[in-house]
Amino acid sequence: MKIPVKEDYMQFLDNFSKSLSIELPNACFYVYGSLNNCDCNYGRSDIDGGIILGSGVITPKDKIIRLSELFLNALNNYGLQTQFNLLDLETCRDGRFLSYTEDYTNWIKESAKVHSGPNLLGELNGRDFKSGVLYSAAFNFCGPGGVRNSLLYSLVHAHQDNDDFKERTSRALEKVAKFPKKLLWLRGQGIIPSRIKARQRLAEILEDANLEIIDEINDLLANPKELYSQLEDLGESVRLLSSSLGCMEGMVASYIKHFPQVSQRELKL
Repeated sequence: MKIPVKEDYMQFLDNFSKSLSIELPNACFYVYGSLNNCDCNYGRSDIDGGIILGSGVITPKDKIIRLSELFLNALNNYGLQTQFNLLDLETCRDGRFLSYTEDYTNWIKESAKVHSGPNLLGELNGRDFKSGVLYSAAFNFCGPGGVRNSLLYSLVHAHQDNDDFKERTSRALEKVAKFPKKLLWLRGQGIIPSRIKARQRLAEILEDANLEIIDEINDLLANPKELYSQLEDLGESVRLLSSSLGCMEGMVASYIKHFPQVSQRELKL
């Protein structure tokens, strides 16, 4: 295994920044943490950062898959580990489905360095008031290990360990299937144990959100043999992740549109 040195970190940042400038010139790519604080342990430290797409909640999936390709090429060359969150402008501004807290966003704004694109760090609006369910929804959406990052890192994870990638994909699909339950609880609908009933109920509340992929996911989750058979195909896995993320983004976008004001259910109890 290659142990990266300082020059590898710098070269990765330079190459990835240039690629992003070409592929997504309106995206803000920022880095924070030890790499900026002069206490980086080269060879062991991760590169912490994020990418804020200059878009609404619903993002261009082809661009995210292209970003995953860029990650795969860059990380294989240098042996680096990264912890990047993929965000969008609307979610950052609303704040409810952003996994960052207020203190964390303030720290990022003060310490992060923008390496490509416009400086959108001022749009980060971390919220400290979130209930446990809203925190869970935010992390499952765009936090570390969330569905959006599962697509961002899909090709990297598949290349590193295909069995691990299949488990990550399976967990991502389950997060999408359970997401209606969380949104319904936030709107005072109570706890609905059944994923299928929750999907049906949410369709009545967020009538403009396309939830059809959830039916496919629920069928696959009920048939693990078929699920893992499909996940053997990388292209099919990426398709499922992409479609699932699109559904999740549609739910978040519709929720923000229908309920722009903070509800009591969204507050810490």
